[in-house]
Amino acid sequence: MPAVLNEIRADVRLIEELERKIYTPYSKAAPYEQFLDYRSEGDTRVEINGSRHYKTPYGALPSVTTILSATGGNKAALERWAKKNPGGREAAAARGTRVHSLMEEYLLGINKNPQIDDEEIYDFWKGLPEKLDKLDRVVWAERPANPDDFAWTMGGDGISRVWHPGVKEGATWGFAGAPDIVAEYKGKVVLGDLKTSNGPYYAKWPGPECPKNEYGMRRAGFNKYAKCQMQMAAYAMALEHTVGIVPEICMTFVATRERSQVFAIQAGTIEKYKQKWLDAVEKYYSEILPAQQKQEIDMDIVDGDKANG
Repeated sequence: MPAVLNEIRADVRLIEELERKIYTPYSKAAPYEQFLDYRSEGDTRVEINGSRHYKTPYGALPSVTTILSATGGNKAALERWAKKNPGGREAAAARGTRVHSLMEEYLLGINKNPQIDDEEIYDFWKGLPEKLDKLDRVVWAERPANPDDFAWTMGGDGISRVWHPGVKEGATWGFAGAPDIVAEYKGKVVLGDLKTSNGPYYAKWPGPECPKNEYGMRRAGFNKYAKCQMQMAAYAMALEHTVGIVPEICMTFVATRERSQVFAIQAGTIEKYKQKWLDAVEKYYSEILPAQQKQEIDMDIVDGDKANG
């Protein structure tokens, strides 16, 4: 069992030790102990210019998914899909929320045998328990498994998140997010993410051997897979910075109507996706955000002209 998961229980730390290890102001370079007395009140998630942010010691930081959506280049395609499928986006979000809730209760031992009346939800859930059963010692399932652990990650509304100030010298190009799972698998620390999807994920780009009638599906499945690995690379960085946990394996649990999948990547591949993630962060802060801010200024000027006209 990795020592790191045994050594970070907040409830065994003495007050004197806490006082020695608090750093003010918060520092990029200081270890996670600087956050042990950090608490936030009210809503943890906040909307800024229509995008999700989280309250953190570094201020409100954009969510990992906000940055991925802004830099992914497929926003137009998603909008076209939404127009062709009225209500589809909302239905998918509700389905994902329900399956995530089932996962949380299952891993925390709250409900190991849920009664699911909704046939669609049941189809997405039915293959997941045997995959989740492979995990040992669950430390986090949407929130800390032990409420006394990592209390600084939980906001006043009960939502838990982790954060990272970014690596830009002299600036806070940070991000935050809410991991799904932190556990162990065969003695290694696992960071897990659960996705519900209408189609399967694929870990490889479709090659020349791919049947033509499957090319579009496999390409979409790979794009979703790659985006998920970037998301987990971001969470891995934030977990280490916020609570001192260093994931050794990242696992993606994918639930479709037909089957459940599990993808696992280890340290070397995680590092590659961290660099891809940091490239996305740089693009967001150096290109996307300034463009959004300029547009807001231009709109304010237009609205001011209308008011003065």
